[in-house]
Amino acid sequence: MTINEEQQQAGDEPQTPTTGPGALLRQAREGRGWSQNEVARRLNLRVAVIESIDGDHYKAGVAMTFLRGYVKAYARLVGVSEQQALAAFDGMAGMEQLRSAGPAPMQSFSKKTRQQASDKWLKRISWLVLLGLLASLVFWWWQNSGSGYITREPELPESSLPAEPAPAVPDTAVPAPDAAEVAAPAGEEQPAAVPAEVTAPDTAPADVTETAETVEASSEPVQAEAAEAAKPEPEPAPAADPGLLVLNFTADCWIKVTDAQGRVLSEGVKTAADRLELRGTPPFRLVLGAPQAASVEYLNQAVDLTAFRAGRVARLTVPQS
Repeated sequence: MTINEEQQQAGDEPQTPTTGPGALLRQAREGRGWSQNEVARRLNLRVAVIESIDGDHYKAGVAMTFLRGYVKAYARLVGVSEQQALAAFDGMAGMEQLRSAGPAPMQSFSKKTRQQASDKWLKRISWLVLLGLLASLVFWWWQNSGSGYITREPELPESSLPAEPAPAVPDTAVPAPDAAEVAAPAGEEQPAAVPAEVTAPDTAPADVTETAETVEASSEPVQAEAAEAAKPEPEPAPAADPGLLVLNFTADCWIKVTDAQGRVLSEGVKTAADRLELRGTPPFRLVLGAPQAASVEYLNQAVDLTAFRAGRVARLTVPQS
């Protein structure tokens, strides 16, 4: 056999596949005493990826850029030259097939995107409906609180009001004219009518009348003095208490009363004819839902609430500084 034939046969023999970086990286890892789980934790990779690199088993369909990045990070972590690890990776048998296979087809997320957009619209509509309900609730509460729980009597029309009674006319009899006077012709003198019987007036004697008047006149001063003596003496007015606050109500009214120490003396809805006597440290802070339905007294004097409009919540301090 000639030399040319020997060289041709040597060229036809299959070449031994180049060893990948798995063995080199595995030896470096074991030299440091690290397990595959430890390396996966440090690189934030799955343990299956570290196992495939140690065994030089790379799955088709994974992007070549990702595989090179995994090998490079592995080599940097265990102290192996990155160029040497990448050269061994590129020189492995079967790398051309992985390159030709290309990355796996990416999954379309169009349906998911449309679903997310639809969910966003539903969320926005739900929020708008919720805000509308909340605004309606606030408006309803504002109307009820603004009215101050006032109960007004219905106004009656003028036609339904009872008519005033007509003044009574005294029943006085008008004397009828005498028939003789009516029948007599004008200009003739009529004879004077003589009464059939003259009755003397029933009069008491003059001395008896004067005696009764004198007794009545003398008894009047005595009666006046007895009436004045029978009247009870007026009690002295109680001294004004600066720690006392009195509230009276003519209709339903929500209140909150707080003293200077921050204590809530009274809070809630008070009905008509209620009376409160609250004691605390002045000044008092008052919140009245219906100021026209309440009256406030302090130091035995009424507090002026006319400055507050009806239907508005009144906030004031008693006494005013």
